[in-house]
Amino acid sequence: MEVCVIAKCTYKSETIMFSVSSESSMVDILKTLCLRFRGLQLGCFTLRYSVPSYPSCFLETDSDLDLMRTFLLISNEKTVDILVKDLCGISEYSGDFCVNKELIACEKGESSCSSTVEDRNEFLGRSKRASAKPLFSNEWERYIHHVGQKFDGGAEEFRLKLCKYALEVGFNFLYAGNDKKRVVAVCSNKKLEGCSWRVYASRCEATGSFVIRTLNNVHTCAGRIRESKSKMMRSRVVSSLIVDRIRAKPELKPVEIIHEFKDYYGIDISYYHAWFGKELAKLDVHGDESKSFNELVWYADAVKETNTGSLCTLDCEAGINRFRRFFVSFGGCIAGFQYCIPLLFIDATFLKSKYKGQLLCASGKNGNQGFYPLAFGVVDSETEENWTWFLQHLASILLPMGRVVTFFSDRNQGLLNAMGFVFPGWPHSYCYYHLKQNLISKYPKSGYGKLLQDRVINLFSRCAYAVTEEEFKVAMEELVIVGSSKVKAFISDLSRDHYANAFFQRNALWGDGKQFSGVL
Repeated sequence: MEVCVIAKCTYKSETIMFSVSSESSMVDILKTLCLRFRGLQLGCFTLRYSVPSYPSCFLETDSDLDLMRTFLLISNEKTVDILVKDLCGISEYSGDFCVNKELIACEKGESSCSSTVEDRNEFLGRSKRASAKPLFSNEWERYIHHVGQKFDGGAEEFRLKLCKYALEVGFNFLYAGNDKKRVVAVCSNKKLEGCSWRVYASRCEATGSFVIRTLNNVHTCAGRIRESKSKMMRSRVVSSLIVDRIRAKPELKPVEIIHEFKDYYGIDISYYHAWFGKELAKLDVHGDESKSFNELVWYADAVKETNTGSLCTLDCEAGINRFRRFFVSFGGCIAGFQYCIPLLFIDATFLKSKYKGQLLCASGKNGNQGFYPLAFGVVDSETEENWTWFLQHLASILLPMGRVVTFFSDRNQGLLNAMGFVFPGWPHSYCYYHLKQNLISKYPKSGYGKLLQDRVINLFSRCAYAVTEEEFKVAMEELVIVGSSKVKAFISDLSRDHYANAFFQRNALWGDGKQFSGVL
């Protein structure tokens, strides 16, 4: 029985149609494609055909061709979509015959053709043309290819793949209709040149997926070429491509995104698209920051319910319930701190999220000399009121333990005032690193030179780590002579009980007879 179907072959943005009969062979199809498509060379491409429920079937040998015809006959299909895809890279074939020579032999009717059909067709998939560096976007030209194609991600997935397809093929499109249930797109040259390219997809109510209902994948306009800059590269497309990178590396910079798109996709994107694409990706990964504040009530209750002994407090402005402050200390951390050295490092850092603010933290040291997080607070700024509120919650944890804790911190005035109010008489040392940096700033290299700077810091270190009062006095006298008035002004603002080892409170409060230096 004569079986004749219409093959619609698409290569990049062009489509041709020809008939495939029961007498047609793979050689006939390959010759037709090479003759009709400009620049297409034998052995430099692969063929895939699509039928309902099977969007990507191999078409490499005469056996594949016979199976395709049989399936179309059983399915009562009269047409078939065939995708022509370039091969990337090059691999040399080490055999004794050449594909082109075999085709010439077939045309001349020589007997060598009939006995090597299977071998020749297998070889076609191995021979590849030399090409530039493969890009991650090479597969985008296969994203839109036949009627009945499904997109399980719904309208959002269809729009994204449509943009990527247009970018790779090299054309722009406009939405003639665009909502949650249907999307209609036409070539941007339709009005000027009457281009007939059009795709219509709608939602399948049974499955919720999007399905291509009609597709005219033939462009009648001119000038289609893949460019490094395209209107189709929108921020949402950028977001879909970097969402996994943002999940792994949240601090990725827009400039890095621009360079990666150039290297991996061969596409130039603007700084705005890189920045906004990153923001959209962060939204997909972490959720909406404004809505996350609404979850704090649930979070506080969940912490108390699942982590027994936790202290979790949410403070809101009266009357309007606007977020003000948040404190959390997990029950497991509270219980474990009783077996840690009685040291706590108090500090704050800036939050770089949309709504800014500051993170207050109290951390100890575990048995491996690592950080041991005890309590956290989120406030708008480092004010005396906020520090007092934070330390009062911290005191409700420490006082029941019945032991004195030594604190280390910088010299933030709000923190110092709150510390004296909440923990009067408890040992409190200033962080040596912060003191050293403050002193260095008074002797810039440009004005005083590195030699004087190093000399002053060395003498200050001797003062801080001096074990006896006599040793401290000798080092301090030399420091004042070398540093002159700047050192005198700096030292006058410091109480030696908070930074000098010789005067720091230790043995009486620790109670274990061990000497402890208050300088870190």
